[in-house]
Amino acid sequence: MLGAAPLGASAEVKDDSDYAEKAHRLLDDPEVRLIRELQQGVKLVDGKSGQSLALPQLLCPGSLLYDADLVCVGEIHDSAADHAMQRLLIDALTYQLFLELRQSEGVDASAPRGRTPQNLSAQRVAVGVEYFSRRQQPTLDSLIFDKSKDGLGSSPSKFREACDWDRVWAYDWDIYAPLFRFCQLNLNRIIGLNLPLEAVLTVSRGGLDSAPDWLREQLPPLDLTQQKHRRRFEDMLQMPLQDAVRRMGLPVDEWSPKKKLNNMYQAQVLWDEFMANTALAYINDVGGRLVALAGANHVWRDAIPERFERQAARGGTPRKAVTIVPWRGDRLPPPGVADFLLRMDGAGGGDKIAAVLQEQRQRLRGQPRVFPAGYL
Repeated sequence: MLGAAPLGASAEVKDDSDYAEKAHRLLDDPEVRLIRELQQGVKLVDGKSGQSLALPQLLCPGSLLYDADLVCVGEIHDSAADHAMQRLLIDALTYQLFLELRQSEGVDASAPRGRTPQNLSAQRVAVGVEYFSRRQQPTLDSLIFDKSKDGLGSSPSKFREACDWDRVWAYDWDIYAPLFRFCQLNLNRIIGLNLPLEAVLTVSRGGLDSAPDWLREQLPPLDLTQQKHRRRFEDMLQMPLQDAVRRMGLPVDEWSPKKKLNNMYQAQVLWDEFMANTALAYINDVGGRLVALAGANHVWRDAIPERFERQAARGGTPRKAVTIVPWRGDRLPPPGVADFLLRMDGAGGGDKIAAVLQEQRQRLRGQPRVFPAGYL
C-alpha cells in the first residue's frame, strides 16, 4: 500500500570524504558521546513487574522492545521533554541496528563504505506519526528524500506550508520541527498514520453511519466490544489522568457505557484502528521496524498496540507491538496496561535528560555539529 522509499533514497554513500566525516560521530565526537551516555542512563519500568530496566538491556535480540515490529511511544502533545525523549529513543534503536548490521557484514562501524539500516536493509527504522495522514505521504517522502535545491527538504518553512501544519495539527511547530530535521538527517522515513481530521470530526458528530464513502472503502474492521477500553475513554473525559489510569485495572462487570457518548467513542476507535492499520500496511509492504509517535491515550496497550496485533493475526501474519508511555506521578499504572513506562519526573527521569539535550541544542546552535549531537 505504501511501498518502498522513493528512488534516490538509497543510504549507500558515494562520497568517501563526506561519509568519513559523518562516521566521526560513531567514535570520537564528545558531544555524541554525551548522547550515548544519556541513552545508557535511560530507565524504563516494566509494565507488568514494575522492575526498572536500563535501555541497553532492552536493545538486544530476544528482548520485547528490540523484537517488536511496532514500537508505540506516547507523548503529551505540548511537552517538549516528551518529544525530546522520543527522538532519543529512535536514535538509540537506529544506532543499535546500525552497529549490528555492520557487525553481521564484517564491516567496521567507522568504515567509510557500507550500508546503514535506512532503506537498504531489514533493519530500517521508519517513524509513524499521528499528526499526518495517509494522504500526505508524498509530501512526507519529499521532505526526507527530495534533495533538490528548492525541494520541501530545503527549508522548514516550505515543509510547514506544504503539510498545512497550522491547520492540520496547530501545536507548537518549534516542539515538533526537531523531529523532522532529525528524520531528514538520519533518513528515517516518516509515515502519516492518521486519517484526515475532518473525517474523525464527522464520525464524532454523526457516528460511523455518517462516514464519507471514501472512508468506508478504507475502513478496517472496528472492534467496539472492548469494554475496558470504552470505560477508559469515558473516564478520561471526566477525571484526572492518574485517576482514570488507576481504574484501568478494575473489572467492568457492573459498569455500563453512556449511550450519549457512542458517536465520540466510535470516532476514538476509528482513530486507533486506522492508525494501527496504516502501521500494519507499512510493515507488511516495506518491512523493518516502525516507531509510532502518538498521544498517550493512543498507545496504552488497549489502543493502537492490541488493535495492530489483532489486525495482523486476522491477516495470517502475527506481529508484535510494544508500547512506551511517558509517566509522571507517584503511583504506577496497574500491571499490564503498558509494556514499559518512561518515568519523566524525579532524579534521572526523562524531564532531566531532555533538559540536557535542550542545553546541548542551544550550546551547538549555529556551530558545526556532528549528527546526532545538537539535533536531538
